[in-house]
Amino acid sequence: MSLKTRSIFSAFTVCVASMLTGNATAADDATLAAQANNPLANMTAFNLHNYYIGEQTGSGESANQFWLRYAKPFKLGGDWLMRASLPINSFPTLPYGDKETGIGDLNVFAAYLFDTGNPAISFGFGPQIVAPTASKDGLGSEKWSAGFANVLFDARSKKFQYGYLLTWAASFAGEDDRADVNDCCAS
Repeated sequence: MSLKTRSIFSAFTVCVASMLTGNATAADDATLAAQANNPLANMTAFNLHNYYIGEQTGSGESANQFWLRYAKPFKLGGDWLMRASLPINSFPTLPYGDKETGIGDLNVFAAYLFDTGNPAISFGFGPQIVAPTASKDGLGSEKWSAGFANVLFDARSKKFQYGYLLTWAASFAGEDDRADVNDCCAS
């Protein structure tokens, strides 16, 4: 994706996000911002994320991941949050660094939300599954993987919120000619 295309796409994303944002009073702005930042907020949400990845080891080429993320709270013996993420990847491939662009593997986790005794602090833990949905071999693992997700978010301050998302998944099925997956990510 060229710099011009990325710039146009970024500007388009900002315009769409601006149109979808409703009006709020000044008093509600900080509360809404805290909820919008909380990955465990008790609201249905659809988010768009773009990650530009500079020079790649091995090829020297750049990469890009554009994520479509959907989150939905639900009840099943308590409060849960389901989050599904589907990347649109543009990666250089070996040995020549040619770019492949397309859909990556679908990641879904469900986090049980524990009562922390403070509504501003959210803590969740639950199962995760990764489905081999990549549109091209170089954009996904071609393996089914399962594991867990753990997330914490602290919104006690209206000016500064923090948290983490820790996920782990290992492959249990899929193409035999592809490397097994054992992936741990922290963000």
